[in-house]
Amino acid sequence: MALWENAIVLPKRRRWWDYIELVIAAVLMWLSFPDQNLWFMIFPSIMIFISVLDRSRAGRATWYGFIFGLGFFLAHIWWATVSVGSYLPWFALATAQAVFFAFFGLSVALVRQINIVRRSPLLYALIIGVLWVGVEQIRGRIPFSGFPWAYVAYSQVDSPLRTLAPWGSEVAIGLAVVTSSVLIRRALSLVPAHETKWFCRPLSALLAGAIVVAPMALTLPANAEDGSLRVGIIQGNIELPAEQTFSEYLKVTRNHAETTLNALDQGMTADVIVWGENSLDRDPRTDEKAAKILTRVARRAGVPIIVGVIRYEDYVRYNESLVWYPDGSVGDVYTKQLPVPFGEYIPFREYLSILSKDTAKVSVDMLPGTEPGIVHVDLGGGELTAGIGICFEAAYEDIFAEATRLGGKVLIVPTNNSSFGYTAEATQQLQMVRLRAMSLSRSAMQVSTNGVSAIVRPNGSMRSVTGLYESAWRVEDIPLRTSLTFSAKYGHYVNAGAMGLTIALFLLGAVRTFQRRHDLRFAQSL
Repeated sequence: MALWENAIVLPKRRRWWDYIELVIAAVLMWLSFPDQNLWFMIFPSIMIFISVLDRSRAGRATWYGFIFGLGFFLAHIWWATVSVGSYLPWFALATAQAVFFAFFGLSVALVRQINIVRRSPLLYALIIGVLWVGVEQIRGRIPFSGFPWAYVAYSQVDSPLRTLAPWGSEVAIGLAVVTSSVLIRRALSLVPAHETKWFCRPLSALLAGAIVVAPMALTLPANAEDGSLRVGIIQGNIELPAEQTFSEYLKVTRNHAETTLNALDQGMTADVIVWGENSLDRDPRTDEKAAKILTRVARRAGVPIIVGVIRYEDYVRYNESLVWYPDGSVGDVYTKQLPVPFGEYIPFREYLSILSKDTAKVSVDMLPGTEPGIVHVDLGGGELTAGIGICFEAAYEDIFAEATRLGGKVLIVPTNNSSFGYTAEATQQLQMVRLRAMSLSRSAMQVSTNGVSAIVRPNGSMRSVTGLYESAWRVEDIPLRTSLTFSAKYGHYVNAGAMGLTIALFLLGAVRTFQRRHDLRFAQSL
């Protein structure tokens, strides 16, 4: 008898078809994200993937999870090859993420051994959904600060399920997508083992439809609760190759200054102006020429400018956004809390430098800031409290949720995407910013040095998006909001609960599996 039951085991001559299905599922999932943005493709992707896992025992389900995850991530993060300039880091990152999908595949196989799960299609679908979002939250935290990229919820910012964002954000939307996909898969399944009572199939289809359609009854408010703010965002551009542009003294600074002055000449007026991450290639607090250029622009605008700069100190560096006033004074400074491992610092440098020469590309490690993502901006007639996270921090909702709890009325994401070329990295990141706006009910903006940049309303809508590698500016009146959504207040508990349930289900499934193994061995010994 088989050690792991409840899997429809195919003969070896059919195994090749599993791999074809896994490739199809990975391609469909890739299509659901930018730049393709076919959000509805996520449903058949998950349906096919789960159908392969359903007919696989634990070992093969683990392997299939790895293959699916690897295939998807190799395509999804192709931009890593452009950023790093080699294939090894890209493949290593995709492989690391595939390991989490392998864990998901193993978890699915194990929970099938729990009797109550095996007997209830609805409970099975719900638990598969919990496992999926739980694994997402885990891989978004480990190793180091994790890699919270390609969450299912990001693909749904234009789907009917986006209205769930204020009610659990990544977990709520992901749970709805996966649960409904598994229910549809069960309703359409031709596998005899899935035949239960006659009404289970139509009921599964009805429940799946209800999960997708019911959120349409919810709304995403976009009205102002505390007045409005006229904000101007500046994309000064960084010409390719980016390294050469940054090597020219004050070239990037002048690009942003000239774009701002051109915008002012064309009639742009704003309460505050925002530049992107690294929009100053020299620190105006220590470089006199940079300070003069920035002060001249701020005086011309007559409003504060939030700018991005790298601060060097004692053989380390910090990624900062600071508020610069027209009189040349410096206001609040935010220091990036989660530098990117291997991109902005090298973990275990003394050991890894022996194994790879690529570590030399990051010659100075970036250290994390310790203060919350909040800046206070004096607008003359009042003060603006803004939540802020730099570049990849857009993927970490906890940073922005904390900022809203501390009084943030608007969310700002300065970013520098110049090292990613004409890839989907910037638009993938913009999806995250849109989800943050919807889940926290705040106006938000992605302000890139080279694109894409956009101003997002609290309901996730955008009027326009800038292109890549162009000088551009946008100005809009955006609503300021102060109320706290469920996601802002309790989202971190929801995330922790998803991870806790995933681990508990995995352990329960493992215990049940080994109990069955013991029972089988005992029966065979009689």
